[in-house]
Amino acid sequence: MAVRSVQGPRSVLLTLLAVVAVVASACGSGPDDDTSENGLPRYYDATQLLNVLVERRAADKTAQLAVAGDVTGSAPVTFSAQGAVSLEGPTPALALDQTITWPGGRPQTSGFVLRDGQVWLRSIDGGTPWLRGTSAATEADKMRAAIAEALGDTTDPTANLSRYADATLVSDASDETVDGVATIRYTLVVDLTRAATIEPDDAVRAQLEQQVASGLTRITSTLWVDADTRPVRTRQRQELPGMGTLAMTGVYKSWGTPVTITPPAAAEVR
Repeated sequence: MAVRSVQGPRSVLLTLLAVVAVVASACGSGPDDDTSENGLPRYYDATQLLNVLVERRAADKTAQLAVAGDVTGSAPVTFSAQGAVSLEGPTPALALDQTITWPGGRPQTSGFVLRDGQVWLRSIDGGTPWLRGTSAATEADKMRAAIAEALGDTTDPTANLSRYADATLVSDASDETVDGVATIRYTLVVDLTRAATIEPDDAVRAQLEQQVASGLTRITSTLWVDADTRPVRTRQRQELPGMGTLAMTGVYKSWGTPVTITPPAAAEVR
């Protein structure tokens, strides 16, 4: 899937990346929407699902977010992060405390701010409090910056669904209770061949076509939505170039609670 590194081009399909192919015929031929056993609306058309999510997103805009995941590959780590997310601007803003554990090492707790597409890492070496993500030099800081950017790309559950709605199928919509909350669990499948044909960015289209040529023709992500059409949980995978495969689960709470996310002061950044 098209992915950007800390200094690379932005990926527009990160939220949908997975390594498991899904059979498109699982979508069935039922109605576009109905009501679940729990009385929740259930949508089988990706565009209809997108519309209700976008409407709710416009009303709520902010939430508390908790993320847990791991990176497998040349630089295996586990991580967790908690904090706030704002979807009020043109790009997501995040302020998260983050803990990363390296193989054989102790957990390292730091954090980051992402605003207007830029990442600032909270220092863990006792130096100037903040480090620009683009200035990351050590493998540890590069990993932290890559995870921060990946979370920024995946935070808004509607962003990539909006871009590729015409290439997305709802392969399953099932009742599931998440932390005591009744939800519909949606499995979303993207046809990469179709996605490549509608992708306007030449570089991203080329990356999609390369993945199709390599044999990856469909990808999947999972989204849990409550009775008020608020995202409750997301689960996805993506590739971090030169680092490995990132798998993560995000849990949203307190949608609509005001949050303020600002970059660190210039004097505190190196």
